[in-house]
Amino acid sequence: MRKIDDEQRDVMRTSYAKKLMNVMRTQGFSKMTIQDMAQLMNVSKATLYNYFSSKEEIIQKVGEVFTDYMQEVDETLLNIEFSYTYRFQKVFQQGALSAIYTSGIFMRDLRQSCPDIYQEIIAGRKQRQEHIKEFYEDGIKEGVFHSINPALLIMQDETAFKRLLNPVFLMEEGLSVKKALYDYYEMKKIQLIKPEIIQTMDDGPMEELIGYILKKMQA
Repeated sequence: MRKIDDEQRDVMRTSYAKKLMNVMRTQGFSKMTIQDMAQLMNVSKATLYNYFSSKEEIIQKVGEVFTDYMQEVDETLLNIEFSYTYRFQKVFQQGALSAIYTSGIFMRDLRQSCPDIYQEIIAGRKQRQEHIKEFYEDGIKEGVFHSINPALLIMQDETAFKRLLNPVFLMEEGLSVKKALYDYYEMKKIQLIKPEIIQTMDDGPMEELIGYILKKMQA
C-alpha cells in the first residue's frame, strides 16, 4: 500500500468512521468486533489496521465526526450574516440529527466503554444548547421570535425528535418520517416565529435540509 500523508490519512479515517455511524446508532457497538467493523467499512482487517490501532480508536473517531458536525452547525447558528429564519431551520435540522446519532443505545454503550468520549459529547451538547438559547434570546430581542422560554423550546425539540424518529410511533400514527418532520417544522414555525416574519420567510431550504436528515437515517 502506497504511503499517504497525514491529511489524506485523516480523510480516509473520517470516511470509514462515517460508514459505521448508522449501525452504531441503531444497534450500538458493545458487541461489535474489529472484523464486524471492517465488513461494514468494506475493507479487510489489514487495511483497517492501517488506519486504526484499536476498536476504541475507531469509536473515538466516530465521536469526533459527530462533534465536528455539531461545531460546524454552531458556527452557522452564531453567524449573524445568515437570517434568523434560516438559522431557525438549521437548528431544526441539527436537533433531528442529534437525536439520530445520540440514540439511547449508542450513548449507553459509549458511557460504559468509552467514558471520555461520552463526556466529550455531553459537554458538546451542553455547549450547543447554550448557543441555541443565545440564538433564541437574540431573536426575541430583535422581534423575530415570540417571547417563549428558550429552555422549554430546547426541551421540546429533544423530546419531540426522539418520538418523531421512532418507527413504532410513526407506524401507529400512519406517518412517514418525511411527513412527520415537515408537520413538526410547520408547528414550530407558527409557535416561535411572529406572523409578519413568516409571511416573508423562505421555506425553500427545508427540502434540502430534511432530505439530508432522511439520507443520514438511511446511510
